[in-house]
Amino acid sequence: MKNSYRIAEISFGRPHWDTAYEFDFEGKHFEVQRFSANFSVETVRRLVETLRNQVDAFALTSLPPVIKLDQKSYVHRQYLEIMGIPSPVPLCDGTGLREIANINSLVKHIEAGTIQPDRGVFFPSAVFSTELEEYIRDRYRKSVYIGDAYSLLGVPWLIQPFPGLMTLSKLVLNVANFKDLRKNTPLAETKLQKMSRSTLAAQVENIQYVFCDLPFLLLFDTATEFVRGKDLVIWSSHPLMEEEARKFAPRCIINLFPENYRIHPYMNYSVLDATLRLSHGRTAPLSIEEWEQLITEDTEIRQTARKYVMTKKTSTQMKISHGMNTVKSKILRREEPDFAFVVHALSHKDILRAPGLSVFKNMPKEWNDPFDRMFAKTPSFVYGHIRNIISEETGQQINGIIYALPATPKVLKTTDPEVIYKKIESICYDAANRGAKMIGLGAYTKIVGDQGITINQNSPIPVTTGNSLSASATLWGLNEVVRKMRLVKQDPETGLVDGMAMVIGATGSIGQVSAKLLGLVFNKLCLVAPRMERLLELKSAIQAMSPKCEITVITDANELAAEADVLVTATSAIDHKIVDVMKLKPGAVVCDCSRPLDFDIDDAKKRPDVLIIESGELILPGPVELTSDIGLPGNTVYACLAETALLTLEKRYEAFTMGRDIEWDKVKQIYKMARRHGVQLAEIQGHTGIITDKEIELTRQLALSKRKK
Repeated sequence: MKNSYRIAEISFGRPHWDTAYEFDFEGKHFEVQRFSANFSVETVRRLVETLRNQVDAFALTSLPPVIKLDQKSYVHRQYLEIMGIPSPVPLCDGTGLREIANINSLVKHIEAGTIQPDRGVFFPSAVFSTELEEYIRDRYRKSVYIGDAYSLLGVPWLIQPFPGLMTLSKLVLNVANFKDLRKNTPLAETKLQKMSRSTLAAQVENIQYVFCDLPFLLLFDTATEFVRGKDLVIWSSHPLMEEEARKFAPRCIINLFPENYRIHPYMNYSVLDATLRLSHGRTAPLSIEEWEQLITEDTEIRQTARKYVMTKKTSTQMKISHGMNTVKSKILRREEPDFAFVVHALSHKDILRAPGLSVFKNMPKEWNDPFDRMFAKTPSFVYGHIRNIISEETGQQINGIIYALPATPKVLKTTDPEVIYKKIESICYDAANRGAKMIGLGAYTKIVGDQGITINQNSPIPVTTGNSLSASATLWGLNEVVRKMRLVKQDPETGLVDGMAMVIGATGSIGQVSAKLLGLVFNKLCLVAPRMERLLELKSAIQAMSPKCEITVITDANELAAEADVLVTATSAIDHKIVDVMKLKPGAVVCDCSRPLDFDIDDAKKRPDVLIIESGELILPGPVELTSDIGLPGNTVYACLAETALLTLEKRYEAFTMGRDIEWDKVKQIYKMARRHGVQLAEIQGHTGIITDKEIELTRQLALSKRKK
């Protein structure tokens, strides 16, 4: 594991205090360079594109937060745009970590008497700190005052909690989430607005505490009379920013940022998020439960915090919608699904499988792309169901619902990620309304944008990409075929397979895990991906795990394709060939994990001495009934669908696999779940269907014959 990391901190806010700083944490060295975007999404995008191959993580600060009210996410449009920027390294914004740490600190301050909420608490914008406001409101309801109408709409109303507050908060959020944050402060220097400011300041005169983080407070410029003489409670750590805030004349400043993590004076939750994830080798996003285990030792405080971070009341809209769907299900005798899964057309031919579209199969080929783009504009729909999945261990039975997104990978790749997010989010809400407890993403839907992170944040139920089991099943199937081919031998001295394994798309989600496992098995490993910087990082990580493995990195697979005994392809290539099939070694086994596939049937016909298989697919336990054609024979399912079903059987309703980096521990966990519940590896598939042992032997003989020439 590396001992030195570089973090680019990008502040979405005003261009103050851009600087570089360093610190050490848990024996590792960190270098941070700060940049400001002045509320420009394009500037953030440009910085990410420029720096993504030079840093280990991005820490995104001063972003509009993701806010949840009544299980519904309110996400600012500019936040969606930023988190959807493609990046090979983590985008860390401190979400989850901030909420838990703030509640922990608040509880300790109240117990110590340094914060006494019964003396009055004012939130200039409660929707930006909902966990703190809810915690105090539950215990000191009559002492809470809210100024969201002032800070977000410019109306000098001071509000105390009342029965219709939630409705008003939703109204404010719906307005605020479309505003450009550059123009977020509505307090210009007109006489009327000066009067508004003095009116609000008078209303909060007898209130002791103002809860407002510094970046948001500084948006008010000089309109901060409500801070004068008050105890200002913040949750950032930046001495220059605090110095600026002291000009507003607060009585004192109380910082909720945990003291044990004030590693550097400029530390904030986004940088801490990146620091903790990098130092613990957890580059994938952490769930709320994982953050709790990492930063909260006191189990009593952990249970208290969870109520305000995790548990939200179901909205009226959700209750009505769920009730209507329950009645409809009973009338139509439709079962309530336990989980949901999203698929999409992998090609133009798949689109023509939809009811009523087969009449277009003879139209001119040049019409295919325009037809696909037009069809992609239609709404997603329920494509089918998967029933009677029964665990061999527990006997529990579950059922799933399958949704179709009417778009090919080519269309999805050229579509604005935010458009796709909204379509999948609507599927998530429909699935939740029907009773599903979690949802899985299939094929390109788990690649688009930030690979499931934003979709999970906006979904009322947990989302998983299924990549942990996909990686496990790929290597499971590959092992079976290589064993049957009998063309590579094991080195008796090292225990390694005497041959070369090549991974194309090695720096992607499935590629990284495949490369790490193959590095433990083969004495030679070749890593292929477009960016050399990321390849070198991966090489270093694998070398630490497998010091006896000889590792080569290249950006063009054709350079060493003739030497590879095993190839795993895990790319998202659509318009070009990743490797020339004619350059492959006779007897090579190719495992094609990509969707759409990197190799087509013509490639297979050109090289009958090379065995090209699809990634390991699975058979779920029980008399499974699949009512839709997902492109696999019989009851065979994609591993990502199987992961969603397994997590449901385990009642682990969580975002198990998320983002670009798959955690090695989770690959092992999901494999053990699969074996325990009775999941089986399906028969190995090729381009013409199931590959029999006879075909494998024929390929072996052809390969041996070619090698003799």
